[in-house]
Amino acid sequence: MSTQDQNQPRTPLWARPAPAVRQPRFTREQIAKAAIAIADAEGFAALSMRRLADELGAGTMTLYHYVPSKQDLLALMNDEILSELAGPGEGLSTVPGPAWRDALARFGRGLRAISEHRPWVITVLGSKDIGPNGMRALERVLASLAGTPFNAEEKLELIALISYYVAGYTTPANPAEQPGEEWINGVAAFVTSRLETGEFPHIQQLLDGDDAEAFVRRLDTQTAGDEQFERGLTRILDGIEAELGRRWPARDTS
Repeated sequence: MSTQDQNQPRTPLWARPAPAVRQPRFTREQIAKAAIAIADAEGFAALSMRRLADELGAGTMTLYHYVPSKQDLLALMNDEILSELAGPGEGLSTVPGPAWRDALARFGRGLRAISEHRPWVITVLGSKDIGPNGMRALERVLASLAGTPFNAEEKLELIALISYYVAGYTTPANPAEQPGEEWINGVAAFVTSRLETGEFPHIQQLLDGDDAEAFVRRLDTQTAGDEQFERGLTRILDGIEAELGRRWPARDTS
């Protein structure tokens, strides 16, 4: 997906100016939106430079002039997706020092909202290139933590903690990975055979009178709903608040 020499060091996309042509046919935003549309409609595996060029009505080599590598394309997609967190509109307050807990909660919910119907988005958000929208989104979250005693490294760790929680929570939503009946029946048969050994009394207790098939189905759905997500997010925020209380006992940590 790239014409770049793999042995050449790569300069981050956002550190390079857009291609210098008199009348550029495409902007970076247009390219990103087209790539996202393909991934949404056809799946991330269908996205290639050739497919993207066809979508834009351009030659593949022409497109490489704008996006020299796959990493560059991911960076464009990443920044376009993060525009939904960077504003304007609802989301994190742009006023410095909003309540940190509410801001982190909104950040987590925002990440989930843009990824739960796009299982491929975790791959894109893994791009290390931080663009203009990524900087705006990061600035808004950091503003909410400005009045806390956390240092710079700890603030980034907290943001990563929320991000990793959302990533782990939304990854199983990939429709291509949803188990079919054959898979469920196979796992249920295996679980039943192992439970009969008596080695797994706590798992047996989890069945709560259900057969193994019902148990397997419950495992697949019980951790995937909105209520479960909110409970997990609350537990993370409670932990952060408890640490703040220990380190800053004389202040209101909300």
